[in-house]
Amino acid sequence: MDPKPRFSAGTDEPSAQAALAPLLESSGGGRWALVNDGEALERSFKFKTFAKTWDFMTAVSLQCKIKNHHPEWSNVYNTTFIRWTTHNPKGLSVKDVDLATVCDSLAKDFGELEPEPWIWILPKADRTRVTYGLSMAR
Repeated sequence: MDPKPRFSAGTDEPSAQAALAPLLESSGGGRWALVNDGEALERSFKFKTFAKTWDFMTAVSLQCKIKNHHPEWSNVYNTTFIRWTTHNPKGLSVKDVDLATVCDSLAKDFGELEPEPWIWILPKADRTRVTYGLSMAR
């Protein structure tokens, strides 16, 4: 069962939920996942080169400065992992949802690569990603 969003105190939940829904709708192109019992949003972004990845991270960092909010993130070559959460008060805030939306927009601007197709082959609790057309024996 997917976690339900747990918003931080003071968040306008109906408007935050409306903004959050498209980020989570995989059928509508949303690639974000709720984690940490619904208190965080996370996703990875992949680009063609390290330079494009770094440009994306720089653009995100400028938006973080404007919003006075920062992600938990890491980078390995052409992939950046981002998690948005609010620590005080704990939970998802409007800033988290807004900046996740900004990340999606910036990723398009910097040429984010489309994810490889995959299927779920195990129950959700034990999911394994398998790329179409590849042998499991590899």
